[in-house]
Amino acid sequence: MSVALFVEKGKNDDNLKKECVDVIPVSFESVWMRAINECNIRVFVYFRDFSVRQIPEALDELDRIYDWVQINGGKDTEYISWRIHDELKPFFIQFYQEHKDEEYWFSLV
Repeated sequence: MSVALFVEKGKNDDNLKKECVDVIPVSFESVWMRAINECNIRVFVYFRDFSVRQIPEALDELDRIYDWVQINGGKDTEYISWRIHDELKPFFIQFYQEHKDEEYWFSLV
């Protein structure tokens, strides 16, 4: 199973008015769940929304996951490392710069 990041615009407490604006592949569930648990991740977790204002924390957590994957990623190390380093981090950095004062939410599903 794969993990994907959903990007939604609108207020988090009103699911009827939120609009999905992007879906980004993240990783394979089995590796990602282990990384989240072993790295003590609190923001960038499965089935929990986080806001655009929490992107700096999410970036820090992605660095910890990246380091963990280098040792524990097994056959998926290269793919997950690429997703984090070349896809997710640049996406979050740019998104935060452009939208930090807007109502955007992210969730891993």
